[in-house]
Amino acid sequence: MKILVTGGSGFIGSHIVDALLEKGHQVKIYDVDNPRYNQKCDYIKAEVLDLNRLIQESKDYDVIYHLAAEADVNRFYKSPYYSNLITSCSTINVLEASRINNISRVLLASTEWVYGSPEGDEDEIITEETPTTNNPDHIYTSSKIAAEMFCKNYKRLYNVNYTIMRFGIPFGERARESTVTPIFLNRILNDEEITIHGDGSQTRQFIYVKELAKGCVACLHKNAENQIINLEGKERISVLGIVRNLEEILNKKANIKFAEDRAGQFKGRLISGEKAKKLLGWEPKISYKDALKNYVKWFIEEKGIKNEI
Repeated sequence: MKILVTGGSGFIGSHIVDALLEKGHQVKIYDVDNPRYNQKCDYIKAEVLDLNRLIQESKDYDVIYHLAAEADVNRFYKSPYYSNLITSCSTINVLEASRINNISRVLLASTEWVYGSPEGDEDEIITEETPTTNNPDHIYTSSKIAAEMFCKNYKRLYNVNYTIMRFGIPFGERARESTVTPIFLNRILNDEEITIHGDGSQTRQFIYVKELAKGCVACLHKNAENQIINLEGKERISVLGIVRNLEEILNKKANIKFAEDRAGQFKGRLISGEKAKKLLGWEPKISYKDALKNYVKWFIEEKGIKNEI
């Protein structure tokens, strides 16, 4: 299958490219950043907001994975206008190119944030049938909900097929160092203070990026066409729990400072991954702690740090 991956040079996108190539697909990366991980596939350096270029480069492709977006919530807060353009408005470009070029399906990277923070029972099990929040905590959330709505609109009006992949919180090799796990890891290794906003009880269903990439490839199955699929980790890990796990892996204590909760802080939900398991036969195989050990080992090797794990 011929597959275009927007944002294929990024953290999650590069792992999806790896997983697609491993399955024998013909892949092209469409990204403003050069590929950094030696994938043996075509690459086009282009902006996803350039509709004419996107139409030109996606001709004769079967499927588009749309990963190009602003993934940094802090940058979203600081630059909401451009961040929304690159996240929700770029999705219209991908859908329009797919309409014009008769591409069979768009697979959209979305997020568990669309369910919103819990307003009642924090242990309520959230499924794909659960409505998205009508009171988003953050512009990032609103932008992702809008992108999902555009997919549904293009299916209804123009018969462009979609799969909406709602990711848990990804971590692992190649992650941006501005994300929570490498921030905490760096600070423990360097004996620096870790600031936790709130009491640290906010939970995340972290998903190891290599497992997530396999889930994204599984979404190519016909069963996932015009479906919303949660691709989630199995375990709920608190923000404070990340630190405690890192302390155990590194055999080193962290210096923790608790600070006032931040506006728009995502509190975490209990998200079901049963639909992916039933429809696609996919579920994460590696535990959070084992995946974290893999990531810490890779991180230390990348940094050239002398540390025994």
